[in-house]
Amino acid sequence: MNTYVNSQLEMMYESYDGIAPQKYAGKLQGKVALITGTSSGIGRSIAKAFASAGASVALVARREPELLSLVDEITAMGVQGKAVAIVADVLGHNAGPEIVRRVEEALGPIDILINNAGITRISPISVEDMERWWRVYEVNVLAPVSLCNAVLPSMVERQTGVLISTGSYGQLDSPAMSAYISSKIALSKFHELLATELEAESPNTSTFSVHPGFIWTGIGTRPDEVNNAQMKHPAMQSLFSMFGSMDPATMKMQTPQLCADTMVALAADPAYKVLSGRHINSTQPLPSILEEAQKEGKGRLGSERLHLVNITSL
Repeated sequence: MNTYVNSQLEMMYESYDGIAPQKYAGKLQGKVALITGTSSGIGRSIAKAFASAGASVALVARREPELLSLVDEITAMGVQGKAVAIVADVLGHNAGPEIVRRVEEALGPIDILINNAGITRISPISVEDMERWWRVYEVNVLAPVSLCNAVLPSMVERQTGVLISTGSYGQLDSPAMSAYISSKIALSKFHELLATELEAESPNTSTFSVHPGFIWTGIGTRPDEVNNAQMKHPAMQSLFSMFGSMDPATMKMQTPQLCADTMVALAADPAYKVLSGRHINSTQPLPSILEEAQKEGKGRLGSERLHLVNITSL
């Protein structure tokens, strides 16, 4: 097993033995997972991974044809649980409670919540339309927190549950991406604080933010995600010079399966409860992080506050 040395672990790009799907096959049988943002990209891989582990999955997104095709794909896998499509906007009126109500009617109480839906906005803040900027926070922070709020009463009552949000790499200093990066940091801090609250209220309920790695999902190419009128702005020029070499055809990137299997491991293996509240980076081998956390005082994770949102000072 890899050891946790100088915070530099082997970079993972694909799923590996420690979180391999066969390791958790059937482990989530009888569990219900609500997963948002499942119509494309990482969300589809997450949904299939949880279904492969035996969970019944509620697939939430706005695009019904894509959801129905995913239901067909999961059904064709011959899995133990059910797959249902829940066509909904995570920012719709009373969206959190309404989505939870529909899932519970279809599948029963929710055991696992995966907040995967997210958007970005690429624009210099000095020339930004603030309604568009703020919408990133609504989708990336308000919606997942609202869903957590809606599922937690049942989880607390049953003293069980797992809440996971798809996060991002928190150390990027990318110009023109203030909305996306700061919203993802806020989401990681939310899970950190939620874990502290749950220690007394529901100690068997765990919560995580998971960075999926660098995956080409088409994010940033959708309408309103880029301020095209400001492409010559110095901040935009600086950003695209930073990422200009990130050609998905030639650059080695993480696979969506890596994130999906990481999330299944966190939800299916009780040993990972010790990492509740932490920001988990899928590109690092999860068993090595667990090994460190199982040391006295959580090892370096405890003494150096690793995998948390930190502001250090002299």
